[in-house]
Amino acid sequence: MIKDKTNFIESVFLIIIVMICHTILDLPNTIITSVSSSAPLNVIYITILALIFFLIINKLFSPFETKDIIDIAEYVGGNILKKIISIVYTLHIIFISGIFILSFADTIKTIYLQDVPAWIICLVFILVAVIANLYGFNNISRVNYILMPFILLSVLVIFLALATDFVPQRIFPILGYGADKTFLSGIGNIFAFGEIILLFLIKPQLKDPKSSKKIGITSILISGLFLFLTVTTLLLLYPFSTGGKGVLSIYIMTRSIQFGKFFQRADALFILVWVLTFFSYLSVIINYVLRITQKNTGSKKNALYIYIIAIAIFIVTLIPKDIVQIRFAENVIYKYSTLIVVFVLSFVVILLGYLKKRKERGIVQISERNISNES
Repeated sequence: MIKDKTNFIESVFLIIIVMICHTILDLPNTIITSVSSSAPLNVIYITILALIFFLIINKLFSPFETKDIIDIAEYVGGNILKKIISIVYTLHIIFISGIFILSFADTIKTIYLQDVPAWIICLVFILVAVIANLYGFNNISRVNYILMPFILLSVLVIFLALATDFVPQRIFPILGYGADKTFLSGIGNIFAFGEIILLFLIKPQLKDPKSSKKIGITSILISGLFLFLTVTTLLLLYPFSTGGKGVLSIYIMTRSIQFGKFFQRADALFILVWVLTFFSYLSVIINYVLRITQKNTGSKKNALYIYIIAIAIFIVTLIPKDIVQIRFAENVIYKYSTLIVVFVLSFVVILLGYLKKRKERGIVQISERNISNES
């Protein structure tokens, strides 16, 4: 079984690397398309909702100091519920990571490697992630620790470099299609924070389990800021009805950046940073699925499971046949899968665990009082 432990900063970076990969893909354009000019306001709104949701979950987790949702599922429904939740989580994470890697690989193919099939690019990403996991979780954590500042800096550079080209009028009307679209139907955009699913799994690997609350709050706020800057930049640069279509919306923005006369293809530098980001992302994802699998099976066969997980992710990358299917999987299937698995199913399981634990404590307290009265 994996025994590696992480500190506060390492844990925050591990969560963020998973959260921001969707932002690098087509998420900003998806949010702008759904709520138009109120996109920045909507991002603030869903960030607050995601934060509130996590704080509620963290409260429900309080009786289970060193447990994750797989342990809670076993506590609530025995081995059967444990296996069901493990399988659902595994399928959800594998499918989404496969789609994300394929989406990014398709972009790399379109921009630089037109003659190379996307599946070969996906295979390279997966092989690197497999090697990283074979070397151990500590190495993944260290690499991510070094890489994360550059990732966060990249979007800040984009925002500042393009600020002079912003058209402020594009944020009006401030409520876009209306308050109902922004705050009612727009609540569905909380799927952008679907990767907080890892916060339900992270407690057993923490050096200080009590830091899980600070880790969740910090990672959600930083990821929300990353998404806000990306969405705002895209909206202020292009009309929302046309901005960001085609390749990655964030890549389109980098094409307009120039650092002097001698470095006019800044997009290549950003692509390099994002390639490293996805290498790290997939390494982290495989490791978390490995942890779920080991807990579900009770086996310590790291290498075997790493290969099986990698093959499963690669199979997923072969399913979509074109960019339309990729975008559908990324923005529709992922959205509703996340809302069901992360924000409904997970909440129900953790709530049941909390209520069961509270009931047991109540019974114990009543028994202790009865014994005390008899004495």
